[in-house]
Amino acid sequence: MTLDYPYNARLSRWDEIAEGLAIVGVQALETSFPFEPGQYGTLGLVGAEGKLIQRPMSISSPADDLAEYEFFIRLVEGGEFTTLLWERSVGDPINLKGPKGRFVMQPDGRTCLLVASGTGLAPFMSMLTTLQARGQTRDTVLLHGASYDHDLAWRGELDSLIGSGFPLRYAATVSRPQECPDWHGFIGRVETVIPSQLDAHGLTATNTTIYLCGNPDMVSAVEEIAIERGFPTEQVRKELYWPKGREH
Repeated sequence: MTLDYPYNARLSRWDEIAEGLAIVGVQALETSFPFEPGQYGTLGLVGAEGKLIQRPMSISSPADDLAEYEFFIRLVEGGEFTTLLWERSVGDPINLKGPKGRFVMQPDGRTCLLVASGTGLAPFMSMLTTLQARGQTRDTVLLHGASYDHDLAWRGELDSLIGSGFPLRYAATVSRPQECPDWHGFIGRVETVIPSQLDAHGLTATNTTIYLCGNPDMVSAVEEIAIERGFPTEQVRKELYWPKGREH
């Protein structure tokens, strides 16, 4: 099936995690592209003025399954692209390009400290599920911060991964606990739990590489902590979800 330009793919799945937050599947209808776990694709939709509105989105699906590309997307109030996306339905056409990005797991043998805020969890899910599918392991600590506990996607999948014997230590934190009466985990923005987690797991510049993805303020805050603890620049890998100082 070939669609009129500029569309070359279709929405194949829409899993609503919470209001305004969804795991979205996109199926290429012409040629699929290979990618490395951690890279991103670019999604596009034509707006009211006939202009193709495009946004880069980290791929969350495993790299060896190209039947569908998966993305973790939040509706941004007033955002050009996500407003258009939330008007679409499964089966509707969309533009897909990729891959791009150098935010990939380094072959350095160190423990990976993965720190995500919000939808920044997406590339880490691709990294972990790809390792699992390939029968590979990597000592990993994953920290995920969100406003509410219902925004913490893939918790069941991560628990299953841990249960399978994968060397993953996972912790989540919410920054609005007063609105999450059933939450019993960490409280606060994810950067606030970094020092205690570094100490708890014995993570140092000698044995760990840090990977940061999400809000640029979080990325900057964790980077400062890492520098204070002697992490060299090359051991703090960063993926900012939008430029600091600019509305997403």
